[in-house]
Amino acid sequence: MEQKNVYIAKIKSIFPQTYDAVYFADKVYPSKRYGERTNTLATRLASTFGVDNRPSVLDFDVYPEIKLKNENDHPKMWGTTIVNELTQEIDKDEIGMFCLSYNASYHTDILPNLACQIAINSGLEDLDATEELPYYGCAAGVYSLNQAVRYCQAFDRPAIVFVFDQCTIKMKQLDPDDKDFNKILVSNLLFNDGGIGLLVVPERLKDKFDHPVMKVNDIYKYHTPGHLIKMTDGKFIMDSQLKNVVPKLVSEKLIKPILERNDLEIEDIDEWSIHQGGTKVIKQFSRDDHLGLDEEKLTPSIEQFHKYGNTSASSCLYVLERFFNSKQADTTATGSKGLLVGFGAGYYLAALFYEWS
Repeated sequence: MEQKNVYIAKIKSIFPQTYDAVYFADKVYPSKRYGERTNTLATRLASTFGVDNRPSVLDFDVYPEIKLKNENDHPKMWGTTIVNELTQEIDKDEIGMFCLSYNASYHTDILPNLACQIAINSGLEDLDATEELPYYGCAAGVYSLNQAVRYCQAFDRPAIVFVFDQCTIKMKQLDPDDKDFNKILVSNLLFNDGGIGLLVVPERLKDKFDHPVMKVNDIYKYHTPGHLIKMTDGKFIMDSQLKNVVPKLVSEKLIKPILERNDLEIEDIDEWSIHQGGTKVIKQFSRDDHLGLDEEKLTPSIEQFHKYGNTSASSCLYVLERFFNSKQADTTATGSKGLLVGFGAGYYLAALFYEWS
């Protein structure tokens, strides 16, 4: 059976208040609580990671108590805002599916699930389905996008995907004698908060949008159990071998297979949106024994990391949004190709191959 064309027609991101990286580290690890040594170490590390801004939902006036600084940063409010922004060209009654994914959330009222609560709060009253994928790691957004695409193809109705993470609420208080002290400190200084939404539409609604859109050509997923990224007793731990293991796995088991089954070469991909696991992780894809990508292809992902750090499930989608926004006034965009690459704990891996239309 011929596959029906489906398009990403809109992308919108949302962030809480952002802070200077050194200021953030000083607030999270103040001298009066942790001592001068830990405070100095934290602020020094923050200045060397290359993350310019730290978006966070936390109220630092009461930290370490976990409290939202702004009630509008509750995930239900974020999701409602995103739905309203994505449905300006089409009626909300058109939307048939709402997909949600995240790994860390301030939300605690889990019944009905958050996806249902956002749908109710935003007026999505004629849905066929809501789906919520928590704890699928940094590839979670692509997994949700896959569900939305399959629904859109099967039922000829548009779908909304909302992906967010509020990682800073999970920051573990440090004990200098903890054997994982350094690992916890690093993860606490890398992960930030933010969300992003995508509108997926069938062919019949494509012309409602007076700008280029992304035709979804293929989504490929791969999973293998892995433990280099994990939670242990409430502590988020990233093994130092992560940068050596995961990029190679992603290259061999995800990117090369999706290129091969679409009869593509590395050079055929114009736009690369790679999960911002950190500059050392991203740069591994330039190795000849991985993908051999040149610096220009990696720059958008590296620059996004410098701008906002690692926002977990939503990270790679911000790079996709960057490409999306750059093409809105580009009448020559048609035909250029891109690859969205997500990977993280689990290990869950997923990639989207798209073409501008």
